[in-house]
Amino acid sequence: MGADIAPGVPADLPPVVERHGQVVAAGDQRATLADFRPDRIGQLVASAALPDRMSGSEVLSIAPGDGGLMTAHIRYSGVDGERIVLRSRWIRLPQGWRVSDVRNVPDTPPVLAPVELDGLDAPHWAAAREGELRIQRCGGCGEWIWAPRPICPACHGFDLDWPVVAPEGRIFSWTRTWQPFAPEVRGHLPYVVVLVELPAAGGRRVLGVLRDADGADIRIGLPVRGDFDPPASPAAVPLLRWRIS
Repeated sequence: MGADIAPGVPADLPPVVERHGQVVAAGDQRATLADFRPDRIGQLVASAALPDRMSGSEVLSIAPGDGGLMTAHIRYSGVDGERIVLRSRWIRLPQGWRVSDVRNVPDTPPVLAPVELDGLDAPHWAAAREGELRIQRCGGCGEWIWAPRPICPACHGFDLDWPVVAPEGRIFSWTRTWQPFAPEVRGHLPYVVVLVELPAAGGRRVLGVLRDADGADIRIGLPVRGDFDPPASPAAVPLLRWRIS
């Protein structure tokens, strides 16, 4: 095996990782599932996105990781020439080495599936396609409004506009998702969704995906700054990404 094996990697792990790559590439589901942590099979079974038809695998590296886990990178080749790298983290259990988590690399946040727009939020998404964050506001009383409404909830006025808001705020709440609840998130687990409070919009809170969140120390109150990724397709919408600033 021509992999880059770092100091501190137990001698019995590389053969296990190499065999794991081979059974995955061969499509041997039973052997693949046997390599997963028993308490995370449901999480791991659809975590990664691989070529539809594979021709082989190659272990690129194994090194000690965080929390006593061992980190392995395996490249899988498709029959059509496609190459995909997975990063798996391994833990030694009483029954032997097992995969604790796995994801595609590079670390890319998931995209959104196409959504049905109801018209009220059309100015928000139009601005997002231009890289701007616009939040609804009442021109009469100055009330900031999110989610969008047809009338102001404070003064019941109809004079509503959409000023540009600085995409800066603090994390009000957050969650790290480990389960592949939709096809769009395969290969991107885990990912972190944050609810960000915007001082420039009267403290209104918007959702977005946190960039570079794999293993990040996330806390309520951390300052973040956002920007928009372009939509993955004409039917999709831009996605607001946040970075810890």
